[in-house]
Amino acid sequence: MAEKVNLLINLSFALSLAALAAAAAVYLFRERMPRRLLPGLLGAAWLALTAALALLWARLGRPPLSNQYESLLTMLWFVFPLSFYYYRRYPVPEALWPAAFAAPVMLGVAGLLDRTARPLMPALRSDWLILHVLASMAAYAAFALAAVAGAAALARRRCAEDEELLLRLTKAGFAALTLGIASGSVWAETAWGSWWSWDPKETWSLLTWLAYAAALHLRRQGWRAHKFAIMLMACFALVLFTYFGVNFLLSGMHSYA
Repeated sequence: MAEKVNLLINLSFALSLAALAAAAAVYLFRERMPRRLLPGLLGAAWLALTAALALLWARLGRPPLSNQYESLLTMLWFVFPLSFYYYRRYPVPEALWPAAFAAPVMLGVAGLLDRTARPLMPALRSDWLILHVLASMAAYAAFALAAVAGAAALARRRCAEDEELLLRLTKAGFAALTLGIASGSVWAETAWGSWWSWDPKETWSLLTWLAYAAALHLRRQGWRAHKFAIMLMACFALVLFTYFGVNFLLSGMHSYA
């Protein structure tokens, strides 16, 4: 079954690369055929990833959420429906460009991570794990799309036109991160008898939450769209450190993730 999982993930990677090429062709040459192919390629990549995660779940006997490789694939899974939701609201190929860029990058990074599946420690055998990790990964997926969309808007000088997309993605990510932190606190109290222990992952998650809260507040106070896009890119640097940097550079109760 492991070979089938790897085959499906490689298929998703290939389809994502094809989607990225189609997005580049639309941007550079304004070709009509890639414009039509882009949604189908991303949809096929999502289906392949979904099948891979389903097989991985069946092989492990648990949701694939317990290490960085599994959680990154889950995070990417959320990228696709978020993108298609906004594509449905704004049916232009530009709405899918962030996903076309993020998907092959995230799958490429996943290929570098340790895929070894280890038994869950007792504290992780909880229903709170599913809610906590799913909410956090959904938040990071929304923030990743917002950062890529913000960079694209700045490059194309379309921040004002894309502001609604950036704002909706950020609000969705902020709500999901709030749920992730709250459910994580409940889980921590259940597992370790403490709602908050200032573990490095907890601390950096809180800093990330505060940064996005500040971004939304400043936008509400009248910050112009291009400044908001720049801040979203800066905030995403905190997401990257929270997700990758803390795991590799700092030790704590989340070191297993």
